[in-house]
Amino acid sequence: MSIVRPFHGDREHLVLEFESPPPAETIAELRERGASVLQHVPENGLLVFVDRPVRVAGLGVRSMFPIDPADKISPLVNDAGRVLVEFHPDTDMNAARGIVLQTGATLDENPDLNPHHLLVDASAAQIAELARRDEVAYIFPASPALLQGNPTQPCLGAVTSLGTTAQSIPSYGSWNQGGAAAIGYVFSQLAGELSASQQESEIERAMAQWAAVVQVTWQQGTNATAPQTVNILFTTGDHGDGYPFGPAGGVLAHTFYPSPPNPEPIAGDMHFNNANTFRAGANVDVFSVALHELGHALGLGHSDDPNAVMYPYYSMHGGLSPMDITAVQTLYAARTAPSPTPRPAPPPLTLSVAPPPATTTAGTISLTGTASGGKAAATVTWSSSLGSGAAQGSAAWTISGIPLSIGANSILVSATDGVSRVAQTVSITRQAGSSPAQPGAPGGTAPPSLTITTPSATSISTAASSIVFAGIAGAGVTSVTWSTNTGHSGTASGTTQWSATIPLVAGSNAVIIQAQNAAGQSAWRSVVVTRQ
Repeated sequence: MSIVRPFHGDREHLVLEFESPPPAETIAELRERGASVLQHVPENGLLVFVDRPVRVAGLGVRSMFPIDPADKISPLVNDAGRVLVEFHPDTDMNAARGIVLQTGATLDENPDLNPHHLLVDASAAQIAELARRDEVAYIFPASPALLQGNPTQPCLGAVTSLGTTAQSIPSYGSWNQGGAAAIGYVFSQLAGELSASQQESEIERAMAQWAAVVQVTWQQGTNATAPQTVNILFTTGDHGDGYPFGPAGGVLAHTFYPSPPNPEPIAGDMHFNNANTFRAGANVDVFSVALHELGHALGLGHSDDPNAVMYPYYSMHGGLSPMDITAVQTLYAARTAPSPTPRPAPPPLTLSVAPPPATTTAGTISLTGTASGGKAAATVTWSSSLGSGAAQGSAAWTISGIPLSIGANSILVSATDGVSRVAQTVSITRQAGSSPAQPGAPGGTAPPSLTITTPSATSISTAASSIVFAGIAGAGVTSVTWSTNTGHSGTASGTTQWSATIPLVAGSNAVIIQAQNAAGQSAWRSVVVTRQ
């Protein structure tokens, strides 16, 4: 084959089939010769747009053809009704709206749609007419959420080196080796809203859903660039893959198809848009998002079935649908061996706090207690209007030096195992008065003085992962400690002249510095550090 030209009229979208997967050099040469190369098409194909004859001799093209209008309509579309119409990625969407209106169909505008989708109310004849238009790529059912106008978020599709693929492509590539696959995964960067153990647990739970129905084994590794390895990354904005994320409320994640069509090491990689707030069991549910994106990592495209996990618009799911299972079993052998016997559920997480005195004249209070049960060793923290911090220990824990204000004080003590959380509130009234000075305690009953010299402001921002605090404290201070609202705590180096290096998480970090003297009296200062 030597010349590619439009079949109908003077401009058209065509599929070119090659003898083997076309390399980047072939794609670049096609563009040089005048074809607009838009998308990968299985197997060994490209979707191109031509508006004049294009010479393809020597490029390995074995056939070319326009997309049959019958292939543009999903088998799940009824004779008439409200449907989603996908347009080719080079189509101006204002022109697309004009095409819909020319057929006599009506538009339902929705700001949450994929940029190349339109929600259309059309008769069977109008749907057929739309399918005959060259600019239309595919027509498929709209979900109940879209029909009801409920807010939703689109998945733009699995990614290749030429961008996302069309809705009409059910799968593209796989890791299949004799029906089975062993796929590595690495958690290279996690989100800030959930604990690391909770994020990993939810994503691994989604992996187990796919592994339960096909012969796929997920193996956690340490090298994110290793072959056949899914790099799991929570990030924002431009993160180096050519597909920058937008703000919260837009695209939740994107995933690269396996190799082929994508090259290693990016093949199969999953990127989550950390501008969104990911939750466990609530919107935006990290399990549901991961379940969908893992389907792309295995080679699945989007499903036309609104009930399927692989439908291109986000919704919460508890597991795979029959449509998802049928689709993935076209890529990998079905799992016939019985699933492992699940481990018994751990006892529920419990927290106990030893009752403190109801009243005190001291400036600080210490609390003790125990935490038991749960999925993992519990992390115990405290918070009040004066600050927050972490306990020492887990099964038996101690919190020292909690500052008290004059009057009623409410202290929230929480324990989490990374999945569940329990809490108790402790109420203590601090009465005006003073504790007798201990013999030899410098400073009498006066609380110690405390000054933060670095940083010099009470609210700062930085891009660093840690920050140095330094300052001075009055004579008689026996210890200077620090804590943050993110659960970190420690002891500064020095007393009258002290310093500490404090770790930061992304977002707001409330840092409390506390000085204590031998009489048990304390003073504190706070600084809010925002890590960008």
